[in-house]
Amino acid sequence: MIKSVFESILILGTGTLALNITKMLFGLFGTDSRPKLLCASYLESPFSLFSTWCKTSKIPYINFKNKIALSEYLSGFESSMLLISAHNYYIFPSNLLQKPFLKIINYHNSLLPNHRGLNAQMWSIFDQDSTSGITWHLVSSGIDCGDIIIQKSIPLDSTYTYLKLTQEQLQLAFLAFREICDSLLSWNLPLKTQEKIGDFVLHKARDLPNNGILDLHWDFEKKSAFLRSMDCGKSHLLPKPKIILEGKKYVILDYTPNPKNALGFDFTLGEKNEYLPSKLMLATLVYLLSEAFNV
Repeated sequence: MIKSVFESILILGTGTLALNITKMLFGLFGTDSRPKLLCASYLESPFSLFSTWCKTSKIPYINFKNKIALSEYLSGFESSMLLISAHNYYIFPSNLLQKPFLKIINYHNSLLPNHRGLNAQMWSIFDQDSTSGITWHLVSSGIDCGDIIIQKSIPLDSTYTYLKLTQEQLQLAFLAFREICDSLLSWNLPLKTQEKIGDFVLHKARDLPNNGILDLHWDFEKKSAFLRSMDCGKSHLLPKPKIILEGKKYVILDYTPNPKNALGFDFTLGEKNEYLPSKLMLATLVYLLSEAFNV
């Protein structure tokens, strides 16, 4: 029987990654034994698969709508806890990181220290990386700077879009979690320090490749990388890429490679749309994305 050194385990996250991890741990420990399983989300839809399954399985679950309430909740624990940050957008404050009984691990969708911050899959495709992947790491005071627990690679080619890469990353993240689960529960982890963190860019939420505008001077491969990096299917988590033709800005609604076209692509265009998700809409967007990536 697997034993844990922790009194409780909190899965903080969204979508199928948090759900699959919770199902796995529930199968190991149930709801009445030690460690106690707890679940929470930050800006998750109350109708998500994760929240619904937790409630059906009678696992304590809370969906937090603001950072202050979540911080107060986490600060209230005083016994040994493993916190698993799985597809989570909450940044842990320094006072939580100083609690000796609290151990926090985080999933990140790149091979750290490459592409720290948000939308790492977008930047990996746009930068035409030959390899992407996932990282589970300890949470430290710097964003995505903690010691690495495990990494898994994904070779990239010209077929990868934001959507396709995200789907594969979520699958690989769960497989990697299964691989390290025993070590996590006993807190006996093989750690690797990240190198030269200061040399790598930290991507912010609203950063977009070339400010979201297709550069007509790029070669075909770079144009393709740009379009695919912002192609998240029917989800609206990212704004649509844009193009400037004859001094007018258009939204690229769809694209198809066409070597006979001087631009290299046939485009379906719409009027300019400066849409960016607000905080009030983020919960719905995260839900739609997690359901679209139901792997």
